[in-house]
Amino acid sequence: MASLTTLIAEARALANDHPCTTVGHEWVTEGGRSCPRATDLDDGCGGSQAVYRCTRCGGYDYGEPGGPGHADCATRYGCGGKLGLF
Repeated sequence: MASLTTLIAEARALANDHPCTTVGHEWVTEGGRSCPRATDLDDGCGGSQAVYRCTRCGGYDYGEPGGPGHADCATRYGCGGKLGLF
């Protein structure tokens, strides 16, 4: 079940009133995941990547370019983030 914060964020987005438009996201870590490049076909770094959630809008960052998860990979491990693999 979606939290009240998530439902409010979705309603605001539909109304074109996103809370992070003017002040930006307020990211906090919320768990992690394996290196997204670590598959049988890739030679990923084998590290882990933090998953971030915005406390204002409830949005998640799973390593998209420009977000904090992507920056983590590029600075900590130097594999996918710097090579533009994801």
